[in-house]
Amino acid sequence: MFHTRKSHQKYVSFPKHTTCPFCEKSSKKESIAETKYTRVVPNRVHYDVWELRNVVDHLLVLPKRHVLSLHDLTDAEKLDVMNVISEYESNGYNLYARAASNAQRSVPHQHTHLIKTSGKPGSFMFYIRRPYFMFKR
Repeated sequence: MFHTRKSHQKYVSFPKHTTCPFCEKSSKKESIAETKYTRVVPNRVHYDVWELRNVVDHLLVLPKRHVLSLHDLTDAEKLDVMNVISEYESNGYNLYARAASNAQRSVPHQHTHLIKTSGKPGSFMFYIRRPYFMFKR
């Protein structure tokens, strides 16, 4: 999963949160789907490339209750989250979630990425982390 330089700059320009951005009221207003225990929101800065394919949609599945991992959910919450995820997966979305202990995790609130790609694979990609540079064909 990669951002283009423009998306990466947008991502790093977001202010660091002192509270959970997924629990804030503004995040709740952005919901495009909601169940008893789960909300689906668009990712503020979506990935541009996923598995060498262009990303056309990037959503997040969020448990409404603040938890660090799927393990922390009740059985009812787990079932609800999985039902939401399975609906999107059946419509061509890829799934991705980081473990609570992952150093790359940006928000300490469990969230699952739903990533829809163009389906057309690229033939080549070159990426350098610092300075940030990505080239894909």
